[in-house]
Amino acid sequence: MRLLAAAARAPRSSHRHFLLSSAATSTSTSSASASCSYDPVKQFLLLPSNTHSHHHHLSLPASLRRDAVLALARLLKVSPPCLLALHALTSPTSSSSPLPARFAAALRLAASAQALRPFASLLLAALLPEATPDLLAFCEGFRGRSGRYAARRLALHAFLAAGMADEALDVLARVRRAGDTPSLSALAALLRLLFRGGEVRAAWKVFEEMAARGPRPNLAIFNAMIFGLCHRGLVRVSGGLLGVMGRFHVIPDACSYNILMKGYCVYGQAEDAFQLFDEMCATGCYPTIITYNILMTELCREGRMVEARRLFDEMLQAGVEVNTITFNVLIDGYAKAGQMEKANMACTEMKAMGLMPDCCTFNILSAGAYKFGKAASFVLDQQQSHEILDFLHEAYNGFIEMIRRGLVPNNFTYNSLISAFCRAGNVSEALKLEQKMRQSDLVPDIFTRNILIDGFCREGRLKTANDHFFGICCSSTILKLAAHPGDDDVND
Repeated sequence: MRLLAAAARAPRSSHRHFLLSSAATSTSTSSASASCSYDPVKQFLLLPSNTHSHHHHLSLPASLRRDAVLALARLLKVSPPCLLALHALTSPTSSSSPLPARFAAALRLAASAQALRPFASLLLAALLPEATPDLLAFCEGFRGRSGRYAARRLALHAFLAAGMADEALDVLARVRRAGDTPSLSALAALLRLLFRGGEVRAAWKVFEEMAARGPRPNLAIFNAMIFGLCHRGLVRVSGGLLGVMGRFHVIPDACSYNILMKGYCVYGQAEDAFQLFDEMCATGCYPTIITYNILMTELCREGRMVEARRLFDEMLQAGVEVNTITFNVLIDGYAKAGQMEKANMACTEMKAMGLMPDCCTFNILSAGAYKFGKAASFVLDQQQSHEILDFLHEAYNGFIEMIRRGLVPNNFTYNSLISAFCRAGNVSEALKLEQKMRQSDLVPDIFTRNILIDGFCREGRLKTANDHFFGICCSSTILKLAAHPGDDDVND
């Protein structure tokens, strides 16, 4: 927040101490401002201790943060009233200010620059839901139509940011009754909020009202509707909506097609997804990497690996840049089909293209090696068993390489590799991995213990398996006594 601090130090500002004091609450965070997870707006949300759950989600989208901060820094230099408005909203003493004064301050910020509208609505959302009646009364207190519309627009965005769908619908109805037109951005946010809450009828009513009274639905509105309907299982309705977009002079984009394809695949209508893919290409809309990932995932899930590889090759020929997710989908398909050689070849191809295998890649290969080894213990000859050990060797090397590159293995990663070693009859190596797991501050879970007990039994070490089992029981008893210290006395 050096820009804001510099603006605060400008001699034109009589309240330059404010930004420095408010920024002090996040000094440790400001040093990490280069991180993509840092939200510079959060330093202004000085919330009370009894905050509601929605306050934890108040954050500007990353795409809006830069413009908001730059607009704020610019205004603080040239417009002292904006600094006074910010002080009225975010200073530690602002909670004692009357609510109407704080609403007016947010309205001033929103009117100062378009980039500050989301920021101002966020500051208002931090006052909700307690201030809801006062905010609605404030909106109706304006005499001029333009001022009343600006206040309602800000309140609508504040309720949306706070996740208060009913109140947002109330404000929308007031805007409609006044003969004003709500913004498309607010309506798109409202549709997403309604679908998240399962209010499908209310969302459809909002959409119908747009078609009848305006504003005309745009691409963002249609995509929000298609996504919400698919999420609620109404895939056929989504398909119909995609078909009528042309009547509103809206051309579907790759996102529109991708959402519907994913919906078809999730709800068991894969053939419709592939038919939609053909329609997409025929209309001149170019498939993206997401499109191919969706379709490849479905083909691999159904075990249609020849078609999945053919689609992968078509994607490369079309010049679409593949990513780690694409290769993980392909590798997972091969592993689940028992084609571990092809899985490893795909991993090698991935590295040759300059892509880095991640933790998911390793988990897939480890689980595949485990599954393949399980079948081999019954039907494979000695030569094939050596091939399994080769797979394990490659998986373990991948595990070491993953750690060297800074990737953090999780319980599933360790359990997959421990399982593979136990199935291959190398329990001693599995025990070393369990020790390494503990040294990495990971706690072996019930799956880890079961895998090791099974490994001991396969080697005929029944006493060791029995001791391991009773070790689990003792640990469980200790945990129960710690959680319910009075139970033992009652039983006595």
